[in-house]
Parts: sequence; C-alpha cells; structure tokens
Amino acid sequence: MTIPDAFDLVAGVPLVIVIPALVELAKRQGLPVRYAGLAAVLCGMGLLPLAGFALGQPVDTGTVARWAIGGIVYGLAAAGLYSQREVALGRTLGGDGEEGLP
Repeated sequence: MTIPDAFDLVAGVPLVIVIPALVELAKRQGLPVRYAGLAAVLCGMGLLPLAGFALGQPVDTGTVARWAIGGIVYGLAAAGLYSQREVALGRTLGGDGEEGLP
C-alpha cells in the first residue's frame, strides 16, 4: 500500500523542526524579531522545493503550486511552533522589551 502524500511525510515533518532552527540562527545573525514569521515562511518556501528535488519529484505546474502553498503552510506551522516555544520559556511575544509573562 502506498501513501499518496508520502512526500509530505518525508519532507514536511522535518521542515517544521528545521525551520525554527534556521530562523533562530538568522535572529542571532541580526534579523529583527518582527521579521521572524516572514523568515519562517520564506524558509519553508525555499526548503520544500529542495526536498522535492532531492526526492526526485517531477516538476510541473501542479508540483510548483503545491510547493508554494506547502511552503507557506510549513512556514506558518513552524512559526506557530516557535511562538509556543517562546510561551513555554516564559518570554513575551509582543516585543515590548519586557522579559517574562505577567
């Protein structure tokens, strides 16, 4: 039995883990915090096609559209995972300069 969306399982799950690590690296290199969500989406849109090429997916219009939409979804999922990590560590998300939640 083959899974129709096996690509999503093989490429997508690791992306949700790799994207926050790349965003954190970018922030440590000087990326302003307010652009972290955008950076996560762009990482997802860049890494998903690379995973597709590595797994030998054929390139056609449908595949490119799937990569674009999937990259946005995985980037937003990673940004949500990243924000939940911030909440779990007790940091504020508003960027108002105060550390810790009230």
